[in-house]
Amino acid sequence: MKTKPFLVYPVFLLILVLALDKIFYLPVFQNSFLQTGNSTFYFHRKLLFEKMVRESKDSPKSLVLVYGDSRSYPYSETGLPPSAQSNWSLFNFSTPQAVPMYSYQLLRKTLKSGIKPTFVILSLSPESFQSSKSFVNSPFLRFGAEPGFQEEIWNDLSLKEKWEATLDRVFRIRALEVNLNLFVRRTQSRKWKEYSPNSNPELLLLNQTKGEYLMYATLGNPIEKLERDATRIKAIYLRNFELGQNQFLYVEKFLELAKENQVPVVVVYPKVYETYRKNYENLNLEEVWWSKIQELANESGAKTFHVEKENECNLFNDASHQSAFCFPELMRTIWFKMGWGEIYKGYELPKLPK
Repeated sequence: MKTKPFLVYPVFLLILVLALDKIFYLPVFQNSFLQTGNSTFYFHRKLLFEKMVRESKDSPKSLVLVYGDSRSYPYSETGLPPSAQSNWSLFNFSTPQAVPMYSYQLLRKTLKSGIKPTFVILSLSPESFQSSKSFVNSPFLRFGAEPGFQEEIWNDLSLKEKWEATLDRVFRIRALEVNLNLFVRRTQSRKWKEYSPNSNPELLLLNQTKGEYLMYATLGNPIEKLERDATRIKAIYLRNFELGQNQFLYVEKFLELAKENQVPVVVVYPKVYETYRKNYENLNLEEVWWSKIQELANESGAKTFHVEKENECNLFNDASHQSAFCFPELMRTIWFKMGWGEIYKGYELPKLPK
C-alpha cells in the first residue's frame, strides 16, 4: 500500500462522499427543501391529509376521496352541479406517478383515523404496473412511503426497485432528486426562500385547494403537438414495457380493505389521446391488464369506469391527460354509477366543442 498509494484514493474518496452526503440528513433538507413536481406534491398530500381529517370529523357533508396519478388531478368539487357543491366534500390525493401501493397506504391511514368516505375514486394507469422501469415507483418510495411502510412492502418490490431504494438510503442526495438547473435558477434570482414550504409557489397554490390541479385545462390542441407528445411519452413509459405483478396485489388489498369497511369504490381507467392509446392496444393491455383489474373489482363489489369506452370527450391537454374540461362529464357518470345521480336532476352540463 505504501508503494501504491493510488489504491487507497478511491477508498478516501468514498469516505469523503459519504461524509458530505450526511449533510442532506439535516432537518432543513428533510422538512424544508421543496423543489417542484414530485417532492412538492407528496409534501402537500401530507398537509392535505391533516386538512381532510380536520374538516371531515363530524361533518354532515358526503365525502369523496380520489386516489391516482396525474391523470386524475382535475376531479374537484367545482365539477359538481352548483346546487350540490355545498353538500359534498371532495379531497383529491392524486400525485405524480402514484402507484397502488401509495393509494393503499392512504386509504388505510384514512380509515384508521376514523374517517369513512361516502365513496372512493381509484384511478389506475397501466404505466404504474410496469416492472421494467424502476423510476415509476421511485417518487413514491422517496417521498410518499411513510416510516415503516417501505419495510412492510419490501418483499413485494422487484430486485431493481430494491437496489434503487438501497442506493437512496446510502446516498441521501440521490433520494432528494436534487434539480441542479432549478438550484442555479433560484441562486441566480436569489429565490432560495422558495425551497421553504412557506414560500414555495407551487405549494402555496396547492394549499388553496383540496388537492385538485386544474392546470390541465384546454379546449383544443394542435394535432401535431399531440402526435409529437404521444411519441415522446411512449419512449419514456412504454418502450420495453413489462407488466409486473406487485401493484396488482395492492389493488387487491385496497379493494379488500374498502369492502371490509363498507366503503364503495369505483375503479377508473383514464382516457388518453388515440395515437398513444394504440400503444396500449399493441401491448394487449385490455386483455392482460384491464381484464385483471375488472376481475379484482368484481370480486370486491367495486364499480368500474372505462373512460375510453364510456366517455366521448376528446379534449386533451397532452397525449397522456384528458382536459380538465372533460371532468364534469366524468364525474356525472361516476355519481350515477355510485347511486348518487339525483344530484344532477334538472342540471345540464356545459356544452363542449367536439
